[in-house]
Amino acid sequence: MTEIKLPKDCATKQDVRAEIDRIDQALLRLFAERHAYVTRMAELKANVDEVQAPERIAEVISRLRGMADELDMDSDQAETIWRTLIDWNIAYEKNIITARALKDQA
Repeated sequence: MTEIKLPKDCATKQDVRAEIDRIDQALLRLFAERHAYVTRMAELKANVDEVQAPERIAEVISRLRGMADELDMDSDQAETIWRTLIDWNIAYEKNIITARALKDQA
């Protein structure tokens, strides 16, 4: 395994790119894991009306903005990333639920 370099220890652009690539791989694995839970959530919901949960979204965004601040990350950037992810997940869940409803009607 390659040694992880802190940003301050990266001497070249290639060093930085290697660390970004490592992080991207880790993020993708986590997003895949998250995706499996989103899929399961869609399977557990009875209809598309359950997909939109404004209170839950507000709670998640608030928590993530706080975490971003603690991690010295731009909280607006974190919110943008998560709102994009949430919007995609809402559409994905609706598609699963709609497809299941159509199948059940057939």
